[in-house]
Amino acid sequence: MQELQLILDSVMLVALVTLYGTVTWSLIRYSTREMYRFWAIGWVIYSIGAIMGVLLSSSALIITDVFAISGMFVGATLIQDGTRGRKISRKRIRVYVTGVVLFFTWLIVGLLFSFPFYYVFIPLGLHIAYVCFLSAKTVYEMQEPMGQPKIWLLSGLITWGVSWILFPFLAPIPELYFVFMLIQAVGIVVSGASMLTLFMMTVTKDLERQYKVTQIMSSLVQHDIRNYIQVAKLALELTENSGMVDNHWIDVASASLEGARNFVDEMRNIAISLTQAQIESKPEQLLELVNSIKERVIKEYSIEPDQIKVQISEDITVDICPLAKELLWNIFDNAFKHDSEILLVNGSNASNPRVVLTISDRAGGLTSTIRDYLNNPNSLTEQVPSGLGLGIVLIQGLATMCRAGLHVEDYVEDSKSIGTTYILNFQGAH
Repeated sequence: MQELQLILDSVMLVALVTLYGTVTWSLIRYSTREMYRFWAIGWVIYSIGAIMGVLLSSSALIITDVFAISGMFVGATLIQDGTRGRKISRKRIRVYVTGVVLFFTWLIVGLLFSFPFYYVFIPLGLHIAYVCFLSAKTVYEMQEPMGQPKIWLLSGLITWGVSWILFPFLAPIPELYFVFMLIQAVGIVVSGASMLTLFMMTVTKDLERQYKVTQIMSSLVQHDIRNYIQVAKLALELTENSGMVDNHWIDVASASLEGARNFVDEMRNIAISLTQAQIESKPEQLLELVNSIKERVIKEYSIEPDQIKVQISEDITVDICPLAKELLWNIFDNAFKHDSEILLVNGSNASNPRVVLTISDRAGGLTSTIRDYLNNPNSLTEQVPSGLGLGIVLIQGLATMCRAGLHVEDYVEDSKSIGTTYILNFQGAH
C-alpha cells in the first residue's frame, strides 16, 4: 500500500511539474505584447521564488530565504514595470540590484537580532500587494472586451494582493499561517492561468485583425490616392479653362502629387512594419498632429481656417502610431464631405496616462447602424453591414489598429441632433 502511495505521489509531482512547465512556456510564448511579456516573466520568476521559499524555508529565518525574497521581489517588480510600461535599462537594472541588496541586508539584520521571520517579509509583502493592486487597476481599465479571462485575472491579482495584506496578521499564528499560504497559492495560480488564457485570446484577436489589415491598407491607399489625384486634376482643369498658365493652380497640382508620393512611401513603410510586428507607437505633440491634418483639409476643401476650431494644450503629448494621421484625416474628411460647416476639436488629459480627443461636426449625424458599428470594438473581426461607406470602415479599422479607444455619439444643439462627436482615447506619453 505504501509503495502504491509513493507511486501516486510521484505521478502527482510529475503532473504538477509538467503543468507548471507548460503554463510557464505558454505564458512567455503567447505574451506578444510588451506589457504581457513582462507580466509573464514576472509571474514565472515570482512563482519560482515562492516555491523555493516553501522548499527551503522553515518557521524561523535562515540564510537561504534570500532566494525566495530575491525571486519574489524581482518577479513582482517585473510585473510592476510591465504595468507602468517601463523599459529594462541600465538604470532600471540598478533598481533591481539595489532592491535585492536591501532585502538581503534586511534578512541579515533579522538573523542577527533573531527577528520573527514575518518581520523580514512584511516590507516585501507590502511591495507585492502594491504591485498586485496596481496591475488589477490596469486590468480593470482595459478597453478590449476580454470577458471571463479579464474577470479571473482581476480576481487572481486582488486575491494575491489581499493575501499579503493579511500576512502580518496571519503569520504570527501557526494555525492561521496555512490560510495565508492557501490564499496566496490560489491568487498566484488563478493569476497565471488567467494570464495564459488572456494572452492566447489576445493573440487570437490580433490574428483575426491581421487578415483584414491588408484590405484596410488597400482601401486606405485607394481612398486617399483618389483624393490627391482628384485635387491635382481639378487644379489642372482650372488652369486649362482659364486659357493661360496659372502658376497657382500648377503649384496646387504639384503639391497634391507630391503629397501622394509621400503618402505612398509612408504606407509602404507601415505595410512593411505590419508584416514584422505590431505598429510601434512614438511620442508626438497632439496639437501639432491635429494642426497638420487641419492644414491638409483646408487645402483640399478650400475652406476657411476658422471652420476648424482647435483647443488643445501644447503640453499634451501622446504615444501614437503612424496610422493615427490617417485616422484623424478620415474623420475630418468625412465631416466636410457631408457638408459640415464647422469642426470642433478639443483635447484634454482625462486621467493619467490617458488623453481624450473629441471631434464634433455638424454633418447631420449618423444612422444607428453606423453608430453601433463604430462603437463596437470587435467590428474589425465581424462582417461589415451593407451600405457602410469606405470612410466609416476605415475610421473603425484605423482606430483598432492604433489601439485608440473610439466612441461616437450625437452632437446635440437645442435638443436636436445636428452632427456627430467622435471621442478618441489615446495613451499619454511618459
